[in-house]
This record gives sequence, C-alpha cells and structure tokens, in this order.
Amino acid sequence: MATKAKPWSLQRLFLAFCLFQAFLDHQEAWAQIAIAEEGPLPLPLLQDVLYREPAERIQLLGKISDAEGSLYRRFFSPAHIRAASQIRRWMKDAGMRTWQDGVGNVHGRIDGRARDAPALISGSHYDTVMDAGKYDGALGIIVAIASVKATILQAALATRIMTPEEVRAAVRESADLGQWLGAKAHNLFATPMEIIAFSDEEGVRFQTTFLGSRAVTGQLVPLGMLDNEDQNGESLADVLYKHGFQGSEEALARTAYSPEQVRGYVEVHMEQGPVLQARGYALGPVAAIAGQTRLAASVIGTQGHAGTVPMKLRQDAAAAAAETVVWIEQHCGGGAGGDEKTADAAEAVTDDSLVCTTGSMVLWPGASNVIAGAANFSVDIRCRSDEVRKATTKQVIAQLETICQRRNVNCSVEIKHEAPAAACHPDIIAGLIDACRESEQLTADILERDEQCQAECDSELSKVSNSTPQDVAGELLDHANCGGTGKSSRWEPGKAPVLVSGAGHDALPMAEITKMGLLFVRDRRGISHSPLEYVADEDIAAAAVALYVYLQKELL
Repeated sequence: MATKAKPWSLQRLFLAFCLFQAFLDHQEAWAQIAIAEEGPLPLPLLQDVLYREPAERIQLLGKISDAEGSLYRRFFSPAHIRAASQIRRWMKDAGMRTWQDGVGNVHGRIDGRARDAPALISGSHYDTVMDAGKYDGALGIIVAIASVKATILQAALATRIMTPEEVRAAVRESADLGQWLGAKAHNLFATPMEIIAFSDEEGVRFQTTFLGSRAVTGQLVPLGMLDNEDQNGESLADVLYKHGFQGSEEALARTAYSPEQVRGYVEVHMEQGPVLQARGYALGPVAAIAGQTRLAASVIGTQGHAGTVPMKLRQDAAAAAAETVVWIEQHCGGGAGGDEKTADAAEAVTDDSLVCTTGSMVLWPGASNVIAGAANFSVDIRCRSDEVRKATTKQVIAQLETICQRRNVNCSVEIKHEAPAAACHPDIIAGLIDACRESEQLTADILERDEQCQAECDSELSKVSNSTPQDVAGELLDHANCGGTGKSSRWEPGKAPVLVSGAGHDALPMAEITKMGLLFVRDRRGISHSPLEYVADEDIAAAAVALYVYLQKELL
C-alpha cells in the first residue's frame, strides 16, 4: 500500500532556504577568489580595450566640433549635444546604465552588489575652449570608460558569466555589454562605480568655470549661476529650458550628490605642462590643486609729451607698472636665469609650486609719443600652500604701493578672485602610485605585442645603426610605459613624480563633498588649450592600464 507524501513543514522550507542561501554565498565567495586568481584579461583583449579603443575614440571625439577646421564645443551647442550622445553610447556599450542630469552631465553607472553604498566616481569634462586640443577633458572620460569596461569584462570572465569566446566576440564586435550582461552587470562590482562626463568646466559660454561639477556638488544654485547670462543675454536657466531641461532651483537640487553618496573621486587629466616630459614619466599622481588669487592693479600717473618732459620729472604709470611686474617675477623665483630672486625672496618663497603671472596690461592712452597716464594690469598668484599664497599677495600689494610712492604716482589693487588650495587625499595618492608601479609591466606587454607599436618600432629601427632590434624596441617601449624604464624602483618614495596642479579641474569642486585624487598624463609638448597639445597613444594606454589596476582593488 502506497504511503501518502507528507506536506513540507515550515521548518523544512526554512532549512531549504538556508541551504540555498549558503550555496549562493559559497558561489559568490568562489567567484571573488576566481577574480583574484584569474588575473588580468588576455593581452589581445586588453590591447583592444585599453589601447586601440581609447586612441581611436580620442580622435573621433576630437572631430565633433562647431567650428570648421578647429575644435570648439561650447555648452549646449550642436557639437556639444552630439558629443554627449556619443559619450553616452560608449558608456552604455561598456555595460553601464546611463542618463543625463539637469545640466547635461552624462552619467554612466554600475550599481554594484551593495547598490546603496557610496560610489567611486571618475570623469572629466567634454566642453572645450575655442581652437582647442583633443585631449583636455576628453582624455579623462575616455580612459575611465575603457578602464571600467576592462574591469567589467574581467569580472564577467572570472565569474563565468561570460565565456572567453563571448568576451572576445563582445570586444571585437564592440557589442553593447549592457544588453549582453543585462542586470548581471550590476552584480559584478562590490560597490557602485560611476563615470561623469561634466557638461561645462571651461566656462566659455557663461564665464563661470565648473558649471557641471558645481551642479553635482550642490554649489551651482547657491552661487547664483542660474542667472548668469551668455553674450546673447540668455541665462543658464533659459538655455536649460530651451533644450528640454528644467532650469529651476528645485530641479537642480535633485542633481546634487551628498557626501554620503560618494566615497571618492579620481580624475585622469593631461598634465598641461612640461614636468612629466622633462622627467621621462608617462604618468604622475597629483598632491594638490593650487590655490589662486587674482589681482587687478591700477597705476595712475601724469600723461605727458614724450619729447618735452625730462626723465626725472616724469610720473610714468607704465614704468611703475613695469618695475612692479619685474619685481613680482623675481620675487616668485623667476627671471632671466630662472633662479634670480629679490633680496627678500629667499625667505618669502618657501614653496616651489608658487607661480606668479602678469597676463594682461593696458596702457592709457597707448600712443608711442605719449607718457602713459594710466596702467592697468593683472596679477595671478598660485600655490599649493594657501599660507604662502596669501603672504605673497600681501607682499605684492605692499611692493606696488612702495614703488608708486617712490615714483610719485597713485595706485590701487582689487582682489578679483580667491580660491583655496585643495589637497588630494593621501590614500588616493598612494593607491595611484601603487597602480602606476604595478601596471608598468602590463603596459609594456600590451605595447610590445601590439602590431601598430611594432610597426612604429620597426620604422625607428631603420634609422639606427649598430643596434639590435631588441635593443631599440626595448628602448622605445621603456619610454612609452608607465614608469619610463619598466622598473618599479622608479616609483619608490622620493623618486616618483608627485605633482601640483596649477590649473583648476573638476576635482576641485568635487573636493567639497569627497576625498579626491588626480592622475596626470604626460603632455609631450607641454602645451594645452591649443591644437598643438598632444598625448601619445602609448601614454593614453599607460593611463588606462593604471586606472584599470586601481579599479580592480577598489571594486572587485
């Protein structure tokens, strides 16, 4: 006689649930071990994702312009809108969910298993100055997308969500990983990862910098930037409404992130200077963004005939201004020999990051046969130490007053702008240095195996006699990789270049809500805001690989 099956009791159901949950936890633990043991993706895939793809995308984005024959993308211009659309497609193809916020910032995000945890953010800006170069801003966006994409693929392969064949096919076909992975993509990282392509950093249209990042940090509305007008009299609020965004204070408040939502911000940016090139490094972490003071100085003398007023009786505004400018240059460590200083400068200048610039001077009446009756000039003072910067500002003002009194002319000085320095977080600096050191060999391997790099090496070999191909190729790769020599000793304390940024970046406003870090990439010509700015493809790859190594530790 058959026995009737007994219904499952609540205790048995609970036991089954616990066993199933334990199985899932076990699988997740093994998945994390697999990621750690799997190591980086195969070199051919890394070449595509971290070398060829970023190099191609930099060129493509550089062609999206409002000007014929030069690069110009102004906030919400036609080219600006097209660039935002292209960046969003790249983010989506990398597996991220994407959206645009209330000021046109483009976001790409992987939620992570702990989706409500604070996010690690990377990014930069996609607007440009007039007649711009291709790398300022765009580099940080494209490198971040490449590094996140590589990290996603590595995690998907290690956890067996994708087979090696599927990963290869996805990379070769530039497939949409979001469609391929679906919701599983958001379970690959432990915590959220977000990329933000900021809509406006340069401030060309509204003459106010960091519009995009100030919206994210909640500073845009308090600073009254919604009322800022462009040359046509259109306010920022008007432009936002015109393009389908809500330009209200309430709408922009929803764009802002709180400090609790962000656990760090890391930006990759071209150096915009010559230090890395001079030292032979492709990459350099940044210690701080310099504080800045802008002065408007005015000297009022007596206008007179150039031929009839004796030299000792003149009250020459131009001469007083010129004497002041030369004093400032020498006081801040400049001069004809580069090391000349004023008598008191040795004590005053205690920080090599101090730089002082007179970038503008206007003389009245500006005629060659008239002694200048007035001279108006600017003074820009920057330093990573706010104490040194403020002390230098006082010394400059005091010296101008002394010169004017001695020359019997009147003068005045107005502080037009003042911004404090922002220090990069020591943990992020250390993490970026480690990533640069640990990525050296992988970068060299990627470049060495790349056919394009080999072709370039072969072309150089034909110019060199009495050298083996291995010698010359090795030398070329040494200078292309992250450290410049392929030896991690170059990244030991005291040897690695840790720079100070004299220019402002989106990392500066982001420092208001989170710890931040900057990784500079070598600018081979030391030029920026110009079509002549240039970051070599090998250096772009070095940055992408270093960020990839950094993200593995932070996200997996």
